[in-house]
Amino acid sequence: MNQRERDRFFLLVGLAIIVVSSAFGYVGYRLFDRAPVPLVSYGNPVGGSFRLVNGADGSVLDTDFRGRWMLVYFGYTHCPDTVCGVTAKAMTQGVAALGRERSRLVVPIFITLDPMRDTAEELRTYALRFGSLLTVMTGSPKMIQAVAKEYHAPYVRHEGENGDYSMEPATQIVIMSPTGRYEGTLPATATADEITVRMTQLMDGQAKH
Repeated sequence: MNQRERDRFFLLVGLAIIVVSSAFGYVGYRLFDRAPVPLVSYGNPVGGSFRLVNGADGSVLDTDFRGRWMLVYFGYTHCPDTVCGVTAKAMTQGVAALGRERSRLVVPIFITLDPMRDTAEELRTYALRFGSLLTVMTGSPKMIQAVAKEYHAPYVRHEGENGDYSMEPATQIVIMSPTGRYEGTLPATATADEITVRMTQLMDGQAKH
């Protein structure tokens, strides 16, 4: 076998490996997406467990946030800034206004309802618009649908023209305690000041117990 034949042989082998790996990756993803989604409510009427992917492409669990309050909102990056953008901004500004110490104990979370378009990279770029506090998450369509149902968020797709579509964002922000208990909601239209006041009340109440 001469040099040219060897180069051709290794090129074909390399291409074959890429094709096989891609095929297995796709099959694995489809199997995962069809598999049952094991979520636990922990006895909460709203909210519970999740296993998603954050903006850094890393797996993240609800238990990773134990010891901190969670403000959970469902939107998507193609959502009008006058809707989802306003909520994301209010959450981050409201948490920042709690002060240096307390802001570390509250995590504003933005979970996409549009995982087919909102990759981790897309979400990471989106989050940069709101400072460093916003935690963004995506996942498989089946997992997103299950988590949205658990947190009483809509999973409704509205078809548009030329194959375009929009999703229906959540109308509320779900508040979860540091122990993973449901602590109520805020309207998605809440201002930063309203979020600061509500979280201060909750944190002060917890400190008294």
